[in-house]
Amino acid sequence: MRKPYGIVLGLLTLAGCYESHPLPLFLEDAGLSDASLPPDDREDSGIDIDDRTPNCREPGARFITNVVDYHFGPGQDFNQEEGFPEALYGPPRANDAYSVVSLGNGGFVIVEFEGNAIVDGPGPDFIVFENPLPHFVELATVSVSNDLITWHEFPCTAAQDGPDYGSCAGVGIVYSHPDNGLDPLDPELAGGDAFDLADLGVAEARYIRIQDREDLEGPAGVFDLDAVSIINARCP
Repeated sequence: MRKPYGIVLGLLTLAGCYESHPLPLFLEDAGLSDASLPPDDREDSGIDIDDRTPNCREPGARFITNVVDYHFGPGQDFNQEEGFPEALYGPPRANDAYSVVSLGNGGFVIVEFEGNAIVDGPGPDFIVFENPLPHFVELATVSVSNDLITWHEFPCTAAQDGPDYGSCAGVGIVYSHPDNGLDPLDPELAGGDAFDLADLGVAEARYIRIQDREDLEGPAGVFDLDAVSIINARCP
């Protein structure tokens, strides 16, 4: 069937009246891409427009698949060279000290999930896994973003000795491991620290930033990231 290229290009001309606009979804059906747009109207991010929003043509990743940005702080540096970033990929591994990466004091990591996004659904929406022990926590602040520009932060202001740790990561003991059958997507079984986008008034997020609390020093104050799992996913 012939495709209405004249109509499509006409619509593109009208769209050019605006300072910026997303690539219309119908371009893909017309066999066109952002290469058809004037150079000044193309995205400069280096990310393919089709990749900016998960299209759910197939199931998306429920665990970390890529580290977008990071900065390790001083102090504890376990697995920062030999195990990074691979140790962060896939499901959590309870009681496996070699599956974590220390962020260092004040360090951070920004992660994403290939072809997927976290959506606000019933109950908690994602889980962050560290490797704490009872009465031994290593705290980090968790933030979410859909564009790497605007960030929404879960408040983490608790002291190292609590007793109320609020919305910090690095508190909940991890129970799930690929070998024990405990579902890493079930916050009642998996352990770790669960977060709900509704607490921030956010509907969807593609990126998670986890930052070690710089004000907490020493080995007990350095966050060791194991994994992140999406409970409520746009592309299940």
